[in-house]
Amino acid sequence: MQKDIVQQVLNHPKYVELVKRRTRVSMIFFATALIIYSGFILTLAYLPDLFAQPLGEGWTMSVGVLTGILVVFSAVIMIALYVHFSNKHFDPLLEQVVRDVE
Repeated sequence: MQKDIVQQVLNHPKYVELVKRRTRVSMIFFATALIIYSGFILTLAYLPDLFAQPLGEGWTMSVGVLTGILVVFSAVIMIALYVHFSNKHFDPLLEQVVRDVE
């Protein structure tokens, strides 16, 4: 009985669409995060003098600190966007699959 339900879910067209959409969105977010973080780390590794410079004359904050803060904010923004996608697009598809299988 349990195996039949699992097979029904796996074969459901809305579930297949859900998996495709979720995979595509996840890969986009992964690539974006990879570019941001690897760019930060590679710049820190190969151009440390750039991060050591102050933002302007008389400023105490360096370029590296500001860049680090922007990296953290980008992660928060991407999390919020993924939650939005999940609530607006993925959850309704999942609810339809559950209704159809029950």
